Amino acid sequence: MRLDIRHWEMLKAINETGTLRQAAYMLGITQSALSHRLAEAERRLGGLLFEREGRKLRQTSAGRAMTQTANQIIPALQRAEFDFQQMTNNEITVVRFGVAAYSCYHWLPSFLKVMSKKEPGIQLELVASATQNPLQNIQEGRVDVVLAPGHLAIPGIDSMPVLQDELVLVTHSKHELATKPFIEATDLEGEEYLTYSKSAQPGFEYERFIRPSGTVPHLVTVVEVTDAIVELIAAGFGVSILSRWAVQSAIKNKSVSAIQVGKDSLDLDWSALIRDSEPPQSAARVLSSRLAEWF
Repeated sequence: MRLDIRHWEMLKAINETGTLRQAAYMLGITQSALSHRLAEAERRLGGLLFEREGRKLRQTSAGRAMTQTANQIIPALQRAEFDFQQMTNNEITVVRFGVAAYSCYHWLPSFLKVMSKKEPGIQLELVASATQNPLQNIQEGRVDVVLAPGHLAIPGIDSMPVLQDELVLVTHSKHELATKPFIEATDLEGEEYLTYSKSAQPGFEYERFIRPSGTVPHLVTVVEVTDAIVELIAAGFGVSILSRWAVQSAIKNKSVSAIQVGKDSLDLDWSALIRDSEPPQSAARVLSSRLAEWF
């Protein structure tokens, strides 16, 4: 390797702050020392990492690729050190865990009780950001296991089946569609439709149900937090097609109603996603197996 860890830390700091002065302050060194460190890194690599625009630094194409790597490896190393200390002091392994797409944790307390009995050496740490960018979070090491709906296959990621679910139309309990045994896509034409994603997700309702019909809902509004979507629906603001399991608490307390989507329904499988580089008996794989058993 041509660069030392201090050079990678420098790349991350400059990327986060935008100037040498602020990056130097973050790293606890002088601006002059950081300038020398940057020059040394560029000399070792044989090319420019940044181009200067006044007081600002602009990444070169090659520098951007190096910075992206720095943003992955520095947090991973920091977490490795933290986990080592936790394991040394408490003989436990921390597994960072998240739920993709849906902010649903109604099941988590019961599962944690089971885990504490069966796997006392594993401590779960919830990562809320995994909801929005699950695959990126796994690849960059910010999360170890993600419970994810739909098909999220990608090289470098292992998937373990966990739960069989279905997509349902969620409405206000007194909505006229709530009395139907199932809906057709045309039933959405006059509705304000709420969705948590700005783009169509492969394997979900738009691709499998709405688009093939040629139907266009009256109004589509993006609300990026699924809990907020459920609250809006309960208050009479629109409808949405969501995971039955993810919103089952609201269905159970009758604040919303769930209606089958299509005559044959829309199935939705949930899986535990982990990096395929995880060893066979790693804590992440153990957690994935426990999730499959529990569900």
